[in-house]
Amino acid sequence: MGFDDDWRVWHASRVRYAGAEYGPAALESTNWLITEPAAVEGVPGLWALTGDGGIRGSDLGASGSIVTLRAAESLRLGRRELRVFDRRGSLALRVFNPRRPQRERFSAIDAYPPREGWRIRAEFEPTPGERIAITAVDGVVTESELAGRLRFRLDGIPLSLDVTRSSQGGLTAVFADGTNGVETYRFRFLPIEEPDADGTAVIDFNRAYLPPCAFSDQFLCPQPPDANRFSLPIRAGERAVVLGG
Repeated sequence: MGFDDDWRVWHASRVRYAGAEYGPAALESTNWLITEPAAVEGVPGLWALTGDGGIRGSDLGASGSIVTLRAAESLRLGRRELRVFDRRGSLALRVFNPRRPQRERFSAIDAYPPREGWRIRAEFEPTPGERIAITAVDGVVTESELAGRLRFRLDGIPLSLDVTRSSQGGLTAVFADGTNGVETYRFRFLPIEEPDADGTAVIDFNRAYLPPCAFSDQFLCPQPPDANRFSLPIRAGERAVVLGG
């Protein structure tokens, strides 16, 4: 499979994922709970933290049934799906609704045409023991271990990109550039291929993709660290969500 065809397969899979019935565009609400039971809009019953790492729903239906959800568990109530969101020990109840207007109107992800010139060779520098402050879109600051820095040149200008490891173990970066707010969403995510034994890595900006918060403002995405904010435009990868009429 050639370069262009490989990218198109990847892009098609991204569109399918984004528009899936319970995909990111279906996220209706993220509800931070306390131990006192409270109502959640659009969902029957009362919901509260259990105090031992779970979320309990009570007064569900005429029978008054009770259910407890923990991380990685979900519950379907009618068309809505409930999931537990765990942010470093703080739990929220997320509600996914396939009938959310933005999900029903989702039609595509606009993207720049793939170009091999946006596959840029870089030098990977591991940063053992170094940590980085990450600010989420809701202002909450957490620390993550920095996996390393990628040093490269763009239009002859020396740049560096701070990278971390995802929960799945792969290298990843969050970056902003000169196209944000005009041609593209305000920042994007970027998977990074593992570097070779000699420390050489490839940054493929064609695979830059929209964060979940581009599809629903109820996601709490990490924003780019200062080191990953570039004034140069990077016209590669996904641009914006396309909604139909």
